[in-house]
Amino acid sequence: MKDGWAYWRRDVSRWLLQIGSALAALTLAYLLWGGLRGHFTNPVDPYRVSMVANTLGYFLYCCGWAIALGLLGYFWDWRPIGVIMLVSSAVAWFVVPFLFAAVAGTNTGLVMQGAYAMRSLLTPLLLVGLGQAVWAFVDYWRYGPTLRWYARQNAQLVVQVRQPEKKRPRRRPWLTPLSPCWKMPVVERLMCEHCPVKHRNRPCWKLKGGCQCNPQIVDALVTGLSAREGLKVDSLATGTLLGWQKGQRPPCHRCAIYLLHQQVKYDWLAPISFFAPPVLLVLFWGQYQTLYSAAVAWLNRLWMQIAFTPPTSFDPLGLNNATMAVYVAVVLCVVVMVYALRWVEFALFRLYW
Repeated sequence: MKDGWAYWRRDVSRWLLQIGSALAALTLAYLLWGGLRGHFTNPVDPYRVSMVANTLGYFLYCCGWAIALGLLGYFWDWRPIGVIMLVSSAVAWFVVPFLFAAVAGTNTGLVMQGAYAMRSLLTPLLLVGLGQAVWAFVDYWRYGPTLRWYARQNAQLVVQVRQPEKKRPRRRPWLTPLSPCWKMPVVERLMCEHCPVKHRNRPCWKLKGGCQCNPQIVDALVTGLSAREGLKVDSLATGTLLGWQKGQRPPCHRCAIYLLHQQVKYDWLAPISFFAPPVLLVLFWGQYQTLYSAAVAWLNRLWMQIAFTPPTSFDPLGLNNATMAVYVAVVLCVVVMVYALRWVEFALFRLYW
């Protein structure tokens, strides 16, 4: 689990960072817009402005945790990230009240409440930065410089055999997501004759071990090939060279056979996931209209709660019409098509082993 998390941690962290940053930017822009329009200095309804500031403060607090965890996960191997987060957040903590007061035009109780709402975004950054800075100091004290520690942990012995003779090109077989490992063109056909995985008639990723990682299978292959050539092999010790032992997770993310199998699955699933959203939208247009009406009603209620002045219309956002429903459907369809491809790539090359 540890190796798997390290492999796809950057993708999850990047998503958290992007979503949290986008929502926080929209919320901060709305707060600054309210300050520029004078809603904090000359409010029509002070109680309503105070309630809106508190609501946006809670929302910014959640966005702050998403940004802090995203930064921590994305730059996990970079030790200074905690100190940078801590120092920059501390400086922003003292600058924000003066900045918001300058935008609003004066320093009143409501203006300070708006500044406190903006400070809610910085609280998780301060906490996470402080924790990471302490951890990085302890880690440096225990293990020394990062490069030296990773060089010691990840050092491997690589053995490469060069074959100068030219091989006759083979015809690429028809590959499907159900094709076993011995059908992959990167596998040597001579090895398949002695491979225990092929004899069990199950691909290596189902058995969690194959000719690229399992010492027993490699020993069996070498013994079989040596016996065919008339050579005698007394003892083998390939486990140290492979860097993987029984009970550990196999390094499938480094295996050419497994990665080619995942690429085949991606080639099949990518067109389906790309064209599925528009087809489903056409087939379920009636259900989409029902969901769109419910979403617009919820957004209108939300706007009535966070608007600095009471709305005068039942549809203050202007979304409750057929034209906007079509526009939103097109935009959502494009976004889903793009992220469907990203999700298939993430699921095949990060999550699935």
